[in-house]
Amino acid sequence: MPIIITADDFGYSAETVDATISCFEQRALTSASIMVNMPASERAISFAKQHPKFSFGVHLTFVSNGYEHPVCGAQQLPHLVSSNGQFMNSNVVRILALLRCLSVEEIACEMSAQLGKLRDFGVPISYVDSHGHLHKFAPFLCAMRSVLPRFGIRRVRGVQNFYLKPPRKSPTYWFSPIWRKQIRKYFLSTDYFYMPASGGDKRWGPRVLQKLPPGTLEVGVHPGRDTKWQADETASVLQFADEA
Repeated sequence: MPIIITADDFGYSAETVDATISCFEQRALTSASIMVNMPASERAISFAKQHPKFSFGVHLTFVSNGYEHPVCGAQQLPHLVSSNGQFMNSNVVRILALLRCLSVEEIACEMSAQLGKLRDFGVPISYVDSHGHLHKFAPFLCAMRSVLPRFGIRRVRGVQNFYLKPPRKSPTYWFSPIWRKQIRKYFLSTDYFYMPASGGDKRWGPRVLQKLPPGTLEVGVHPGRDTKWQADETASVLQFADEA
């Protein structure tokens, strides 16, 4: 079974970029999704331009954990940003997305700006995923259907459907078949997607290899050094590269 190892949040911070580049250099990663408007984005983009043998996508960002702000001016996104000009909290955006109370036009505007920024830097965009996995919700999927064809993008990350321990209390676990079906109706994605951080799996490599179903599996990871869990995940990615 082909396994794709993708690093999320490339550009989030200097420590994240350092850890991600280290994983690339040790052949532990297949690809990375770039956040285009973060403190270390320029360095992540520079690495991507210098290493075209790897695959790079855009980590579409519409929520804030403190740093994230839009490429478009806040006045263009009155329903997506807070009074401070940054994106709203993830939980707020999720609720609004579920209720379909977000402006598809504003999402499409910001999505185009993020994709355009990376394209203008000369980095081929292979795929998209999103910060907080918001692209599974209807307003974001609707915007992707409008925007991605204009950039020639056909590949979109699917919703997690591979688990080492099923999180039966998670809404995503129950709704993922519906969300995945909608994404795959319009775009290409891998057969399976797994994110170790969602289950707190520190040493996931051997168990993933034991459970591999037929098809293609994407593993989404978060190399970094800002927090202990990111450092643990960096170590697990490098360990998996040695074991696979």
